[in-house]
Amino acid sequence: MHLRNLYSIILATAIVIAAASCDKDKDNEVSPSLNGALRFSVPEYVSPKQVVTLVPKGISHPDDAGIGYYWKVSPSMEKSDTTRLENGLSPDGKESDGSFTYQFPDSLGTYTISCYGFAEGYTSSYKSSYTTVVKGGLDGSIQGTGILSTDTKITAEGVAYYYTTHNGLDWMRNNLANPEFGTAYSNAEAMSNVFGRFYNYEEAMKACPEGWRLPTDAEWVALANSVNPESNSKAGEPLMDVAADFMADISFNGTKMWEYWPTVGEITNRSGLAALPAGYANLGEKDEDGKYPAATFFGINEYSAFWTSDKVDGSDNMAYYRYIICDQPDIPVGKGDIRTFGANVRCVREVE
Repeated sequence: MHLRNLYSIILATAIVIAAASCDKDKDNEVSPSLNGALRFSVPEYVSPKQVVTLVPKGISHPDDAGIGYYWKVSPSMEKSDTTRLENGLSPDGKESDGSFTYQFPDSLGTYTISCYGFAEGYTSSYKSSYTTVVKGGLDGSIQGTGILSTDTKITAEGVAYYYTTHNGLDWMRNNLANPEFGTAYSNAEAMSNVFGRFYNYEEAMKACPEGWRLPTDAEWVALANSVNPESNSKAGEPLMDVAADFMADISFNGTKMWEYWPTVGEITNRSGLAALPAGYANLGEKDEDGKYPAATFFGINEYSAFWTSDKVDGSDNMAYYRYIICDQPDIPVGKGDIRTFGANVRCVREVE
């Protein structure tokens, strides 16, 4: 072959390869992103069949064009039928903000909510969040309390409170859930009658139903000594070797809550109080509506905390509470700020 023809062939081949390389580079180009970051808010816990409307926020089109959205809820559905089109219209031609209304099923468990924001020529924006369907009552999320539907009870504010009797006092067996005071776990109202509510001391002193009240520390001591006569506990000191007698083999949505510890031994719930480890709260400040928007919660699956009616001697700001720790056989006494510390409540009344 003539040398000039060989050069021509090599040059043509190089041009073809270069063109293919350019096409490949175009294929590998990353699409630009939409402005901002997609977000939406969903309660951490919801009730069965609760209807929630979710509104996407945070992203915009660089050219002020419309953005489309679609939603998924797993495992119960694949895709919503409320997709917003790129021109800012819903499928029926009406203006839409991309919001999504969904009714959760009555099956207890955790669900994943996913949202996708999209526009032609741009990389989709994605956000997912989680919520758990919970239910109060004996047939709800909390199981293993040992409480039966035939046991003695009262009803207040639509909530059934079961009780047992010790030393001339009726003791509530489930946590108080008075919606007029305190806050629910994670500030999710669906949890109010699941874990009971978290109250500061001042609220706890007012929250019990008529005829009931907050127990004194001495009454907690008497209860411990009644359940375990060998405890020989005293007011202001740990209730000795009785934690297992106050715990129950409780599960939350099918997951065991109290972990077994050899130091505590076998859980017996001989007291019948069925303490569940709902933890405690730092309530923070109330807002104008009397709620605690900045409340933070600690110790789930590890602690139970219950207010007593006793203030700390010489203090205007502290009161005593009793608490159970998952790995300790005793029930210590703690001191909490009367306005910011949040604990559960078990009410008592004199036997009629």
